[in-house]
Amino acid sequence: MIPEAIGAVGLVMAAVVTGLFQRARRENDEAHGRSIEQIERIATTVEHIDEQVDEIAEWQVEHEKLHEGAG
Repeated sequence: MIPEAIGAVGLVMAAVVTGLFQRARRENDEAHGRSIEQIERIATTVEHIDEQVDEIAEWQVEHEKLHEGAG
């Protein structure tokens, strides 16, 4: 649930920022291009974090099973 929320928030934030920068594009194409590149980097980072959180959640479930079996 948390990883999906992180991913969703990141994508919504990227969409909002992209929408805001659409106006700036008319005024300054170069600045717009740099902004889009940064948003893509942020989206990639958010996806990577989402994957890591998924892996940690899976590890935690397995780790809890290990403790349950030892007790």
